Amino acid sequence: LRGKTKISEATRRRVAEVAQSLGYRPNPRVAGLMAHIRRARGPSLGERIAFVWVHTAKAESRSDPFLRTVFDGARLRAEQLGYTLEEFWTDERGMKDRRLSDILKARAIGGVLFSPVMHEVTVRLDFEWQAFCCAVIGQAEWVPELHHSGHHHYHAMRVTLDELGRRGCRRPALVLDAQTNERGRRAWQAAFLVYHPQPRDAAGLILHGLPGSAAELQAWLARKRPDAVILHFNELVRRYQAWAPAAPGRVVCALRWSPDLADLPGIDQRFDLVAANAVDLVVSQLITNERGVPPVHRVTLFPGQWMDGPGAPASAPA
Repeated sequence: LRGKTKISEATRRRVAEVAQSLGYRPNPRVAGLMAHIRRARGPSLGERIAFVWVHTAKAESRSDPFLRTVFDGARLRAEQLGYTLEEFWTDERGMKDRRLSDILKARAIGGVLFSPVMHEVTVRLDFEWQAFCCAVIGQAEWVPELHHSGHHHYHAMRVTLDELGRRGCRRPALVLDAQTNERGRRAWQAAFLVYHPQPRDAAGLILHGLPGSAAELQAWLARKRPDAVILHFNELVRRYQAWAPAAPGRVVCALRWSPDLADLPGIDQRFDLVAANAVDLVVSQLITNERGVPPVHRVTLFPGQWMDGPGAPASAPA
């Protein structure tokens, strides 16, 4: 009934047909009890879920702080539910998508959690989808589309503009990484245009990537006169700070805040919670035996949390 690959396909299909004719439905109370039993036995004996690093090198998955936050959040949630995560890499030498499917089936792993993609906008894998219960961390476009758990870019931008507004900023600018903006379905850009305190000027205050030199960046800032600059990830923030001298009253904030940016305000995307929810998406399918590409995919979005770094000026008088 749960589609275990150690059972022959003919037997599995015959049992499923009989169960359907009898009106069988999974009992959520029993499913909860079994999850409790798995937890009591300890995670080492729990059912496994594959954590597949998609087009990410093993070294990068080990060293990147963002990716470690993602994996640790998923691992903790899996253990809470009585499962263990087993890591796989699509970029390992000799690994093909179909071969990975065969390995997972041979190991009787029915749940698959896919990592965020770091270097592409659209993902296509030659995977045997019908054999697995799958979910994706992040909002990149997948072909075919699967269930997603991701960051709520649109809401996060609105929160950022609201917080900057409370501090008296009336002319914020946005520096976008083009590929990241596309992976987020242009939600940052859309919210910036809609909720900017000066909507008519908003489009002209978007910079699609930093220019090629410090002089060009400083010239752009002199022309646009922003009182706040919103950036994305660490490298972009640090390059901006190196190229643009601090200006009185100009706030710099990060859309992907992390502890090494604690001197700045910004949005902690809480990708540990995003990854934990993706585990829930996989487990719910395992319990109900919903395998393959979903007819209608679900997308769950988390808005993140505003972090009020010491770099922000005091709030403006009402």
